[in-house]
Amino acid sequence: MVSLQTELNSLRVKIPISPTSSWRQLAGNTGGIALAELTPAEQVVVACLLQGMSNKEIALALGKSAYTVKNQVSSCLTKLGVSTRSRLIAQLRLGPV
Repeated sequence: MVSLQTELNSLRVKIPISPTSSWRQLAGNTGGIALAELTPAEQVVVACLLQGMSNKEIALALGKSAYTVKNQVSSCLTKLGVSTRSRLIAQLRLGPV
């Protein structure tokens, strides 16, 4: 499994990150996507999506229901204005497409 640090390092815009950095601190440097609009729980789900995890895998890892994760992914897509999880991941990695 790829770490969040590795995923963030692969972003088009290089972001200085420390182990204590939060998603809210990084929100302004992720290819124009405003992660600060997301709740802390949604930010964790987005981090898991970046690692290529399915909803079931995210649910198991976080100790949540798969339905809760599905709702959080849907909320992330709506808040960030993208139609699919693939587009969300692409925007986070490459910037707006």
